[in-house]
Amino acid sequence: MHRIFVLLFLFIFSFAKAQLSKNVPYSRDYEFKEGIYLSISQFKNNAPILKSNIESILPKDQIDFLTQVLEQKLITYTDSVGQKQKSQPGTLWGYAQNRAIYINFNNEFNRLNVIGTLCLFSAMIVQSSMRNDPLGDMYAIQPSFQELRQYVLDTQTNKILDFDAKNMEILLKNDAVLYEGFMKLKKRAKADSIFIYLRKYNENHPLYLPLK
Repeated sequence: MHRIFVLLFLFIFSFAKAQLSKNVPYSRDYEFKEGIYLSISQFKNNAPILKSNIESILPKDQIDFLTQVLEQKLITYTDSVGQKQKSQPGTLWGYAQNRAIYINFNNEFNRLNVIGTLCLFSAMIVQSSMRNDPLGDMYAIQPSFQELRQYVLDTQTNKILDFDAKNMEILLKNDAVLYEGFMKLKKRAKADSIFIYLRKYNENHPLYLPLK
């Protein structure tokens, strides 16, 4: 019986190693296939709905073909089993175009400025300011305004968080050494070091993607 367990363990280990060998850590030289992602798993598997499977009267050799397609109300495409499907752009996870990845956030597609296990992007959000109304007890809502903010995508959980020191504390808990170093910093130093620690985390925990 002990021998059977040993053999089973070796088989599982060899299978996992073989699967890992088919993947490579992300680098700037990595080439993403151009197309739309229905989910984050398609992004992590470099398996989008390819441009060739998207129906459109627009020339597919245009540099911004996908950007233009996503401005339409519906996208018609052929899925992996050969069935014709239709989706609204707002339901997509994102898309790949010209070696860049764009993620759907608040119904806008924003480019990932940093790609890794932890991805970083910027997005415009609409804010409404409020002030005390001198004519009453209620607060008066002032005209809304747009604000550019940074967000971090955890590709392991598909969660999007504000890119700040508080959330970096949570994300770094998976790396005891980095977490300990980060927690030793003072509040201001933490805020100034979040990008450095995001980069260190990605170096220690690369995002593995399939070979071509």
